Amino acid sequence: RNVRYIMLRVLASATAHTVSTTVGGDFEVPFTGTITEIGAYVDTAGTTNLATIDVNKNGTTLMTTNKITIDSTEKTSRTAATAPALTTTAVTAGDIITVDIDVLQTTPASGLTIRLGIRLT
Repeated sequence: RNVRYIMLRVLASATAHTVSTTVGGDFEVPFTGTITEIGAYVDTAGTTNLATIDVNKNGTTLMTTNKITIDSTEKTSRTAATAPALTTTAVTAGDIITVDIDVLQTTPASGLTIRLGIRLT
């Protein structure tokens, strides 16, 4: 209950992944709460190895160990062999969310949307 889902499109569907920081620009969190879910999906799956995606709040990662990964030939992180582990969960209205692509698959995926579930406080 009281969970709001934010789908943040950071790469257009035909845009291939490249290793870069602040992909898609900044997003301002519209309300205060606790992140209960995080993930990502792509429009075209990449192949060979993992894609690794990092989400930051005010310039600091939300996941210090297990970041979001998308397995080879998969389109979503929901089925990843290793689930993301949030180490920061509190957000306040006005926090800035940015996205980095840290690791590419050999044949990179295209398109990228980040999914955040935030329980309102």
